[in-house]
Amino acid sequence: MTGHYEFKAIKVNQPFSDYYICSIPSHLLKEISFSLKAVNNRGEVQGVQRTLNPKRLKEIGLFIDSDSAAFPNSIILGANFMPNGRYADPENKVEFVQTDDNAYTIKVPKGSKLLSIIDGQHRLYGFDHATTQMDLSCSIYEDLAMPYQAFLFSTINYTQGKVDKSLAYQLFGYEIDSSEPIEWPPETLAVHFVRKLNQRKPLLGRVKYRTADEMHLDAAQRKELPPWRLSTAAIVEAILSLLSRDPKRDRYEMNTKSASGGSIEGRSVLKDDKEYPLRKFYIEGNDKAIEDVLNLALEATNEIFWEDSQPDNFLTKTVGIACIFKYLRQVLRVHGASQKTMKETFPELLRSIKATEDFNDSNTYPASTKGLSAALKRMIDLSNLPEPSKNKT
Repeated sequence: MTGHYEFKAIKVNQPFSDYYICSIPSHLLKEISFSLKAVNNRGEVQGVQRTLNPKRLKEIGLFIDSDSAAFPNSIILGANFMPNGRYADPENKVEFVQTDDNAYTIKVPKGSKLLSIIDGQHRLYGFDHATTQMDLSCSIYEDLAMPYQAFLFSTINYTQGKVDKSLAYQLFGYEIDSSEPIEWPPETLAVHFVRKLNQRKPLLGRVKYRTADEMHLDAAQRKELPPWRLSTAAIVEAILSLLSRDPKRDRYEMNTKSASGGSIEGRSVLKDDKEYPLRKFYIEGNDKAIEDVLNLALEATNEIFWEDSQPDNFLTKTVGIACIFKYLRQVLRVHGASQKTMKETFPELLRSIKATEDFNDSNTYPASTKGLSAALKRMIDLSNLPEPSKNKT
């Protein structure tokens, strides 16, 4: 199925994060959304919010078919993270296009599953037990990483007394009260690193974390923001590409084994995968080694490419960051994840690339999947590295 569904929306600014309010027909929302599955404290797989209650669904179905049917509260959704926990393909993602001062058009690929249901699954799945279809009010968060979706879900339901706060986080696989990083699933660790990276150069102030972080800035301070910036989701996905083939499966595995009462808990239940060069560090809990690789990679990229690049340089785009990390992944596969690789080999390879290619030509390297493929191939060829495997990243 090709093409997009388009929904008119307005943008709402709030401290936690901006979001968009729109109306989506119930049958279309079923097509383009999904309910995240997670593991509860007994190791059982169930819906993110709470187990779907068949009796309640039938009651909601009867209500939908009645003359009193009304759902004024919004279905709350997160856009652009897929059911497996990975970020959506840049060429096949939900787009938020500004059309006027505070008017937007949300474009959702037909047949996609790119809207995760943060809250409201019973209302939506109640339509399976009804003949009536209707428009539903939806609040959609753009590129909200999974740990933040967990926070939002717990805030909504805990403050309303619907579920226990720690249970809310456990359902997502992000234990709010856990003080042990060894229990963090890949997404949580990635978000942890992103927040640290945003506090130091070269990414200082470049990561758009959430609205509250910038609400206090006046016009002059906003002018001082870096000329190019990246979303939290883009950096989270880049880091995950070095750690995990399937973050959701890792999260399930960790929670299920932990809930079963086994002696082996946390990341140590996971298996290594040579395609993901920092995974061994992750399983061993060697977060310092992962952080060192990230810092050294970003410092080298900044020194060699970013510092003197043109404002519209390909490597400063979201797809450019993805390209850098895909290239880094291949370097680590070939040369190993070591201090020598990161302090000597990686910078030397980047310098050899820069001597021939600066990636300033937007015609050759557009901000798209096509541009990413072209840039990555160019970097690989100029470095005399073997072609990356075709495994999904």
